[in-house]
Formats: sequence, C-alpha cells, structure tokens
Amino acid sequence: MSALRTSLLLSAGLAALLVQPALAQDSPAGEEAESDVILVTAQFREASAQDTAISLDVISADTLNEAGVTQMTDLNRVLPGVQVSQGGTALQVFIRGAGDFSTTSYNDAAVAQSFDGVFAARTQWMGGTFFDLQRVEVLKGPQGTLYGRNATGGVMNLIPVKPRIGETSGYATAQVQNYDGYLLEGAVNVPIGSIAAMRVAYQGSWRDGYVSDGGDDDRHQSVRAQLLLEPTPEFTARITGNYQHLGGRGHSQVIYAPIAPNGPGLTPAPIIPDDRWTSIAPSFNTLAARLTAPPGVYPINIDLLHQDVEAWGVSGHFDWDLGGATLTVIPAYQRVVNASQSFPVLSFKTIDPYSGKPSTSDGKTLEVRLGNSSGPLVWVLGGYYFNESQNSRNEVSLGLASDTTFIGELGTRAYAAFGEMTYSVTDALRATLGLRYTDETKTVDAYRYARLGSLACRTAGTGPGGSCELLTASGNNIEGTYSADRLNYKVGLEYDLGPDSLLYATVATGFKSGGQSNADLDPYRPEDVTAYTVGSKNDFAGGTIRVNLEGFYYRFTDRQESFSSLDRGGAQVSSLFNAGKAETAGASVELAFELTDSDTFNFAAEYAHSEYKDFTYRSYRAANPDARTACAVSPIAGGTAQIGFWQINCNGFQLPRTPNWSGSASYSHVFSLGNGGELEFSPNMTFASSRWLSAEFVENARADSYLLLNANLTYRSPDDEYSVQLFMRNITNAAVYTGTQQAPFINNFNGLDIAPPRTYGVRLRYDF
Repeated sequence: MSALRTSLLLSAGLAALLVQPALAQDSPAGEEAESDVILVTAQFREASAQDTAISLDVISADTLNEAGVTQMTDLNRVLPGVQVSQGGTALQVFIRGAGDFSTTSYNDAAVAQSFDGVFAARTQWMGGTFFDLQRVEVLKGPQGTLYGRNATGGVMNLIPVKPRIGETSGYATAQVQNYDGYLLEGAVNVPIGSIAAMRVAYQGSWRDGYVSDGGDDDRHQSVRAQLLLEPTPEFTARITGNYQHLGGRGHSQVIYAPIAPNGPGLTPAPIIPDDRWTSIAPSFNTLAARLTAPPGVYPINIDLLHQDVEAWGVSGHFDWDLGGATLTVIPAYQRVVNASQSFPVLSFKTIDPYSGKPSTSDGKTLEVRLGNSSGPLVWVLGGYYFNESQNSRNEVSLGLASDTTFIGELGTRAYAAFGEMTYSVTDALRATLGLRYTDETKTVDAYRYARLGSLACRTAGTGPGGSCELLTASGNNIEGTYSADRLNYKVGLEYDLGPDSLLYATVATGFKSGGQSNADLDPYRPEDVTAYTVGSKNDFAGGTIRVNLEGFYYRFTDRQESFSSLDRGGAQVSSLFNAGKAETAGASVELAFELTDSDTFNFAAEYAHSEYKDFTYRSYRAANPDARTACAVSPIAGGTAQIGFWQINCNGFQLPRTPNWSGSASYSHVFSLGNGGELEFSPNMTFASSRWLSAEFVENARADSYLLLNANLTYRSPDDEYSVQLFMRNITNAAVYTGTQQAPFINNFNGLDIAPPRTYGVRLRYDF
C-alpha cells in the first residue's frame, strides 16, 4: 500500500455547500437517485424518510458532493444540531448535548460511527471513508433496539453506493482549490456475468494546512472494493474491503485569548493575532520560557507534528429471503494502526518512545438479524457480538514536571440481544416496542513510566530506557475488569394525520459502559440516558412544501466527561469521570419550499437548552484551580493528593458544544440554457450561537456565535454526462472554533480547534 501512496500524482475534487436541502434529502442521490423512496437503514424497509417515525437526518450524495464533504468534520456544514471536531487523530461528535471529548483508547464514543452498518471501534477508521457514498444517515438519541452497537447520543452511518449487476458505469471527479489543494475521486462498476458485479472506488487528497504551522492539512488516500453476488433470487452476498491512509501533518491548534492567560512569572496580556489561523506554538513557547514554575516546560517543536494512521477492514453482508422473514448476517474485522504526534498545548504521541511501536486496535463484530417488513406486524430480532483488543501506546510530554509514557493492553467484549416490533393497530395508528439487553466487559492492564531526568525519575529506574514506573497509591499498576449490563427499551406511537402528514412520539433509553483510564483516578461509571421525542413530518401542495417539527428532552445520569488534568500521582492524564445529572431540552424545525420548477428554498433550525444539574469533581493539584475554570471552587477539608485538594462545582452550566441555536438556510435557482444544459446558483449559510468548547469552562473556551456564507455555481451538460462547479466556502473568512484544550501550566491559555478559512476552487465530474 505504501507503493500505492507514493505513486499517486496530482488530484482535484469536491465542491461547495448546499446546506440541508430538505426536499432532496430523501433521494439516494448520486447514481441511485430514482424517487423519493429510500431504504432507511435504521428500520430495514423501503420508506421515505418523511414516513419514518424517528429523529433522522438523511444527507444525499449530491448534498455531500456539493458541500465538499471529504471528512467527518465537514459535516458541520450540513447538519444543524451536530458538532464535529478533531482531537489529535480522533473524532469528537456531539448531538443535542450527547458526546464526549476523550481522544484516547480508554472509552467509547457516545455517538456511534458506522460504515455500511458496521460499527467503527476507533473513530480514526472513519477518517478516509467519505467518497462514493449513497447517503449519510444520522439518528439522534439513544440507539440499539434495531441493530449494531449501543449508543447514548445517536448513530452516524455512512452508506456506500453498492455494485449493480448487469451495468458498466462509474464516474471521475477532479478538484483544485486554494491552499494548493487537489483531489481525485472515482468509481467503476463492472458486471461479472449475470449474477455478480464489482465496484471499486478511490479517493486521494493533497492539500496544504490552514494553520500557520502547516497543520490541519488533508493528505489521505482511500480505496474501497465491493463484490456483489446474487446466485438466486432469495440469496444475496456482498463482500467489502476498505483501506485508508491518513498522512500529512495532521491536526493543529490556534490561539485566540481575549482574556489574558496567566501563570507564575507571566505578565498577563491578551493574545489576539491578526490572522485567526495562527498556530499556538509561537505564543506558547514565549510564555513557557517565562514561566517560573514549574521548571523546564518543554516548548512546542512544530517540526515533529505529523499524522500516520493506517486503517483497513473487511466485512460481509449476507441476506436470505426465507419467505416469511429475511435472515441477515454481518461479520466484520477492522484494524487501525496509529503512529502520530500532535501538540494540543502539549506533546501527545501515539507511539511507545522506547520500543517505537505504534498504537493498534483490532476489532471484530458479528451481527445476526431475522426480520419481517411486510404486513401489520413489522419486526426484527437479533444478536450482536463485539470484541476489540488494543495496544494503547502514548507519550505525554509537558516538561520536567511531567514526562510520562502510558502503555496499556485493553480489551472490550460485548454481547447483546435486541428486538423491535411495530404493529398497525389501525390503518393510521401504529405502536412500537423495542428491547435490548447488553452485557459488556472491559479489561485494563496498563503501566506508566516517567522519563529518566524528569522530576519523578531523577535517577535511573527499572523501566524501559531507565524510566521509573509510576504506581498507584496502593502500589500497583492500573489493572482491573469492569463489567456492566443493561436492559434498554424504546416505546413509540405514530399516527397518520393524512396521506402526507405523520405524528409520532417515542421514549427510549440507552447506555454506554464505564471503565478505567490509565491514571491514578477512580474508575468511571456507565452513562445512562432517557430521551423523549415528539414530532410531526408533513408534505403539502403535492410535496412542494415541507414542514417538519420535533421536540426533545434528554435526561443524562452519570454522563461521562473528559479533559486533561493531574491524577493523584501528579501525572498529566486524560481523565475520565462522571457528571451526576444533566438535561437537554429543545425543538427543531425544517422548512422546504419548491417555489417554482427552478427555485427551491430550505431552512432548518434547532433550539437546545442544556444544563448540568449535578456536576462536581475534585482537583488533585495543590494550587488553587480557580484561575483555570469559571466553575465554583472550594477547598476540601484536610485535602491531600489522595482525596483531592479542591472541589469544583459546575452545576448550572450549559453542556459543552451545545449551542442554544443552530441552523442553516439555502436557496437554489436553476437557469435553463439554450443548448439543453442548465446552470444552478446555490448560496447557503449555517449559523450557531455561542457555546462552551470544553467541560473545564475556562473563559477562553467560550466560543462566539458565527454565521458562515457559502455559494456554488454549477453547469450541467444537456445529458448530465459532465458538470463543472465553481465554489466558495466561508466567504467572509469567519473564524469558527470547534474544540479546545487548556495548557497544563498556563491558566486560560487554550489551544483551539478551528474550522477552515475561506476556500474556493473548481470541481469537475464526468459520469459514464
């Protein structure tokens, strides 16, 4: 595969944004657009998304292409209420307040990410999969009674274009943009006799970084191959293989600190660069050199910034029509190898510095479903097995005070049985009941080593390279088995108010298991959520007007939180802990108007009020943490490094990355040309109100509201054989911050994740 990567030359590719085109959402788009009916994977039957009584967004292939979506973080441009950010090489996804910050191997995502219905054990596996897609489905709220892995926040499922028997077809796309960006993408579908077909697709991207240090670039290559067999009308087999390599410099952070950072020996002063895409490195290194305590803080050596993630996997989809039901079997295997280094205000490597070995993940899943989608009773029964083995190897280097290597062998094993049925009480009224029982066990066998020469290892120890092993207060390494089981449910009613009007209400519960981070901290408990949803989906005037409304209320118990902090032994760790109670309540609206045959207007907005009802945690740092958080700080009587020195109370704060308001609007006008072709002009916008970027609630982690403007101008040939598109995204060059991490020794100095600046270019596509 390395020969494949090095042999690739220039590229060019995808284009700009058409935000939330509601009237087109139900089409499978791309090559499979035939009608307003799609196979809603979430319910395994052919139905319009408008007839599906769940909280669901469907983004078509056309929308993805026009929005220039080539990676997960680009979905921010097409999904109101969804916040996607990058933390190192890992993805962080939040939906209606549900999500998590952890970028390590020690916990699972609240929003499950799947490709072709197969759960991705590590989010890095999803990084190079955004090409040759039929659609993306986003299910909001707890999931698990119908298929796959359990999740508290939702599921994001990428559906690829599948092979077609008896057809030779494909496409080629090229794009060129500013920042020396080139992208190539294409697919070819080849029939194999009368009962089989193969589809092979490729995407390659080469683009320089948006950040001044060269970070936030995009250099990836991905290949996918699918083989479809239909030897009989009753049996279908499809085998899929994926490979992707994510390279370049990778994730980087910027600085914008209107409230002055402070620390021992520093003269507080705001940091407001003229260019919002200025790297944190120069200002951090300047301040670190002036710190009087702790001694020997390492500067950021941006020359070491790099990303090297290799992922591949195979899966099978086998379907047997048994007459009264269909049996589906989905085995899958995934492997991720990560050998990267990033600088989220500290040096973070996914490599063992002593052996040079990278972090690895090997995940196996098996899903078996038996279901019926016809008649008055629609039902599915299934079982699910998940097993992941990880070799987690990380080095976190801050300076003499903390320079630690974290080595862990981690295991997760989960079994689940699930079922859901929908019964038609009358022609208009249907009732749904779903159950899922999950039994999950995590094992941790982990070690920590302080580098020789650091304050925790002044003389050579017995660890690798003369390092000193860091033990817990009880004198042990981090080791344990953590098990949890839950019976979750879903109850729903749906009623047809008319031929094109649906009213629905559901109550659903979900959970994700607890575990232990590689730190001298208490284990974190499982997270539970109960979600209430009521909504209505309506088409009027022959489908030219669409009005969808939804209200929701989520109640979290032991919500899992994560940010960088000191543990009891003074090591800088990615801590995982629980917030006792939290709530999110709100409503969403989706409007679409086909004004004329040539004019379409779309608008979508979501309001979410979120609040921590019980969120307190302890700081094991002796110094008063008041300068590092906006939460209330109080001393712990008789405080020690074992019980903590300070209690931090964040009750009443808004949940991170959950703006009160978010939304999008778009307009499209198509000009019919004399040669039979057409020219489409489609401006659009996305917006969000202010929000916290992390659960530390430090002042400079509060992001302002934003409004992004984008536009496309697309020419399509008379026979739709080719198209040419000019695009510009983020026309006003607005700085949109998506995530953050606070520097360990400089209060209120936050490295910020940032969305792309103004980009523009041209995209060409040829279909055959």
